[in-house]
Amino acid sequence: MALMARAYNQAQKFGADLAIPDAVVTVDGAADPAHGRFRLKLSYGDSAAARAVVIATGARYRRLDVAGVDAFEGASIHYWASPLERKLCAGEEVVLIGGGNSAGQATVFLAGQAAKVWLLVRGPGLEATMSKYLIDRIKGLANVELVAESEVTALAGEEGALRTVTWRHRKSGAETTRPIRHMFLFIGAEPNTAWMEGCPVGLDNKGFVLTGDQLGEGRRPLETSRDGVFAIGDVRSGSVKRVAAAVGEGAQVVAALHAYLADSAA
Repeated sequence: MALMARAYNQAQKFGADLAIPDAVVTVDGAADPAHGRFRLKLSYGDSAAARAVVIATGARYRRLDVAGVDAFEGASIHYWASPLERKLCAGEEVVLIGGGNSAGQATVFLAGQAAKVWLLVRGPGLEATMSKYLIDRIKGLANVELVAESEVTALAGEEGALRTVTWRHRKSGAETTRPIRHMFLFIGAEPNTAWMEGCPVGLDNKGFVLTGDQLGEGRRPLETSRDGVFAIGDVRSGSVKRVAAAVGEGAQVVAALHAYLADSAA
């Protein structure tokens, strides 16, 4: 929140107009090019003209496709593992779903206070998706049990509080139900690009925005397949999904914008 507040204040110092809360619905070619090449339609009925557009809509955590997930998010289902969540799990069983490095790091972190961590993965193991040093650390933890080739099938609880989690072995069909009040999901992210149906730019097979050299020679760094439209941060295909990387791309795109605007004005 402090970082966002400072960014907001800095933007105001530079004379930026901010629309909060609001969202872009579509990006069209402007009817009057004298006022900008693009017309952005906003969710509250307003619009904005622009000579260039930067897409920085990020990604959202991938959600579990199980009935009742909505009811337990925020209180019992978590998408990260901070010291606060670790304290909530002290002395309890928890289930963590995911086989990547972030899942491995969270497993080791939570195991420091949880009575037991059930680590669920859909695949046959961790070797194909997790670094060896994390696999070795997890194997050395007596209170962590890897449950391979399994998936969550049911959640039970009341008033937003989780009480039990049921998972099923994908091959045998055997089900296990445990008294679990906290579940952690580390199953990746999906790009916030659904709104871009009216703004045709190239996407990869996962829906992330293609930029620069990914589109062939002649494209500016961070520029999409559409001239004057750029993408940065988590929404961009191939980006490192970290805050520091997104901030760096935010600074980098300024130079690309200056080059584009100078060329288009020539």
